[in-house]
Amino acid sequence: MEITKKGNEITIKKILKRGENYKVQKGSKSESVFFFKKPRLMKGYSNSCEDGKGIPLIDYDGVSERVVLEDYSVIQKRFKLLQAYLFKTKENNFHVVCLQKFEHPEIFEILKHTRCDQNYATMPTRNIYRNYVLRLSNKKGSKKPKFVKMIGKEQYRGNEISSAHLNLLKSAFPKIKHPKYYEEDGLKKISLQEYETS
Repeated sequence: MEITKKGNEITIKKILKRGENYKVQKGSKSESVFFFKKPRLMKGYSNSCEDGKGIPLIDYDGVSERVVLEDYSVIQKRFKLLQAYLFKTKENNFHVVCLQKFEHPEIFEILKHTRCDQNYATMPTRNIYRNYVLRLSNKKGSKKPKFVKMIGKEQYRGNEISSAHLNLLKSAFPKIKHPKYYEEDGLKKISLQEYETS
């Protein structure tokens, strides 16, 4: 990038690389130019249930597995969560799926008590459906999520879970040995949607 100043005029010269874009932002006291990679569209599944509730889905990037396990121990105790499914997407990147149902503001609160990816934690504020999404497929640089193990203690099995999300996991990951759940909601619909990723 080349910036030249002549008198009161500033010129910015930059050749955009393949996949790059720019944005000019004007405020009352400042103006900014941003250069960034165009986000890619991915398909994933939503945490929303057809009755208006949702389940906690958590995305971690660039952390050790120990961080994920410590976080889940804290939130399981604080919010009385069921065991969760731990998936690995690539080295030091993880997904956590808890099938227990909550009101959406409660899920936002749960994620605030973790060290998950901060862009992910605020996803509902940028998403027209106001929910969280995780992918099931490959992504450039990452393979399809691979099931690692169940995490958390075996407790709170009487809490209501999403049958639709359980069935999705059974279909996408047929080798997982699922715990016995005592309170399934019996609902069947799950939302698949596109979302932006870098």
